[in-house]
Amino acid sequence: MVRTEYLPGPATAVGGGRGGGRAALLTGLALIYTLWGSTYLGNRVALESLPPMVMTAGRFLLAAVVLLLISRLRRNPARLVPNRAEFAGVAVTGILLIGAGSTLLAVGQQYIDSGLASLVVAAVPLWVLGLRIGSGERPAAPVLVGVLGGVAGLAVLLVAPGTGIHLAGTLTVLLGSGIWAVGSWLSQRLAQPADPLVGIAWQMLVGGLAVALVAVLSGELGRLRPAEVTGRSWLAWGYLLVVGTVVGYSVYAWLLRNAPLQLVATYAYVNPVVAVGLGMMVLDERLTGRQALAGVFVLASVALVVAVERPRTRSPSSPPPPAAPT
Repeated sequence: MVRTEYLPGPATAVGGGRGGGRAALLTGLALIYTLWGSTYLGNRVALESLPPMVMTAGRFLLAAVVLLLISRLRRNPARLVPNRAEFAGVAVTGILLIGAGSTLLAVGQQYIDSGLASLVVAAVPLWVLGLRIGSGERPAAPVLVGVLGGVAGLAVLLVAPGTGIHLAGTLTVLLGSGIWAVGSWLSQRLAQPADPLVGIAWQMLVGGLAVALVAVLSGELGRLRPAEVTGRSWLAWGYLLVVGTVVGYSVYAWLLRNAPLQLVATYAYVNPVVAVGLGMMVLDERLTGRQALAGVFVLASVALVVAVERPRTRSPSSPPPPAAPT
């Protein structure tokens, strides 16, 4: 359930509320760029001894409980329960973003390096652009050039002969990124709780329960052997829970409510640079010339899209942006 939005800082991101100045948006984007870039490494390490669906369901369900408890301490308990329309909205987006998007990423990362996975996810803005065009929107020409430039970087990595990638794992991650883009796009069109923190918590709860159900039905939960899980994997899982889920997901949801979707989606261009660098330092993954060239395309595309899709201010009563990048 990948996204981009907020800028005031962690407290504002978690606390919710519409609006936020340019500094707040830039702070939110910076957090998503760096924190989510590191989660690819976290996933890879956690998957060394944790099954993907159990790992994903566990962290999102626990994160949902944490966020609901925080909301309960700060707000009227009656506001913690969404109405029928809001519940439908969080259910659909939670299943798409977490139940499918995050889970397919974890499944695919069993077979491909963290840096490669992050580069595949860079296709998210292209999916979003297709949805925008399909809904009748006409993005500015520079935005088209920027998004296609990022995709060109991905193509440099995947299409060149001799890449030796695990095709099934790569396609699984690519499918997950497409479903994540749909969920992000719908999150700005479906009813959501007025309090972003409450909406995020319910998305995590519904999405986590969906993944847990699949884990039980597929037999993955029965194959879990807690005694065989390494301390290294538990530490990575804890990092994903706090940094990637509670903090990162909250900031992302805030951004979706306060920034153009196409601007939010630029995280998919920067995360690969962070992920590849961490993979080299921690897991000894190699940065090839092809990956370096892809990174150049990615960074150039980010600069262009951010310049064109700069944050727009709007009154609190204004509706959410029609379909900005995530």
